[in-house]
Amino acid sequence: MMTVEFVSSPLLPWQNGSGDFADIVIDSRIRAVRNLKKYIFPDKASDTELAAVLDEGKRSMPGLNTMGTGRYEYIDIAALDPLERELLASRHFSSAAHIAKPEQRGLLLREDGAAAVMINEEDHFCIQTAAAGLNLQKVWEEASQIDDTLESRLNFAFRDDFGYLTASPSMTGTGCIAGVTIHVPALILMKRFNRIVQGITKFGFAVGGIHGERNDLSGNVFQITNQITLGVSESDILEQLRKIVTQIVQEERNCRDVLWNHNSHALKDKCQRSYGMLANAWLMSRQEALSRVSDLRFGIDLGIIAEAPLAYEALMTAAEPAFLQAKVKKELQEEELERQRAKAIQNVLSAYAVPVT
Repeated sequence: MMTVEFVSSPLLPWQNGSGDFADIVIDSRIRAVRNLKKYIFPDKASDTELAAVLDEGKRSMPGLNTMGTGRYEYIDIAALDPLERELLASRHFSSAAHIAKPEQRGLLLREDGAAAVMINEEDHFCIQTAAAGLNLQKVWEEASQIDDTLESRLNFAFRDDFGYLTASPSMTGTGCIAGVTIHVPALILMKRFNRIVQGITKFGFAVGGIHGERNDLSGNVFQITNQITLGVSESDILEQLRKIVTQIVQEERNCRDVLWNHNSHALKDKCQRSYGMLANAWLMSRQEALSRVSDLRFGIDLGIIAEAPLAYEALMTAAEPAFLQAKVKKELQEEELERQRAKAIQNVLSAYAVPVT
């Protein structure tokens, strides 16, 4: 299937290392939800109503194709096998909630993977956009363009006093969640990240690990998102998030300088050991892979390892069970999964590797 082949590549076209603060900020994302006036929310809707929403979504695709940002393809979630559905969710095109009940669920996916519209997730439509680095304006403009195109053809539920009406009351208003993913190993090493998180929550933003539970430190990667959507504008959300991320970037860089000046030999040893394990391990658990890939990225950013930065995004994908199982088209037991992960990581390294400095 063409689309599954596309998403099964470890590096997507939009993951190009661009955007501001690309050494620390992995990506920027927008998630905007919309609902049709004449149908109830998906969780309570009948199959007939869900099918009607799906049909309206599919009929809107030609409009998306006229925007000039890339061709869209329709994916019937129910037509995919379980491994393919898991892969879509793992790559953030779909979601766990979207694939849990695949019947009457669909996806409009742009050819570069940087934009998608889920149909009949928790809301009738969920617009998603992504860009490398800190690039909130770009992802917002693309999400807004998709929103305008859909709204010119569809009758969305909106009230002047509330804004967009959504399945979750917490999303009412703009219906928009902006997110920035950051890699902050130095803040974690120096135990300064928790203090930052406490400060961020006071401004109506949340911080969560992206590899497990909200407080999971795996891979030193976190996403910062707004919690408030009612009574604020999209521009206010984006500007406040930009300021928060800029401050975190400065603090992470300060911590990196302190660590390097305090004991550069220990940092070199840590990063090069992880590089050696990634390049030579026979088995690799997901937890270890996330930790060692983080060290590798840290080593690249510090100039310890002369590795192409784009290897990081590809390695993160190669560590994921959904990616590994989709590649071999079968479910794998834990030891098989660890073996396939080690091989996949080494394949990615071979595509980017240069000697350690």
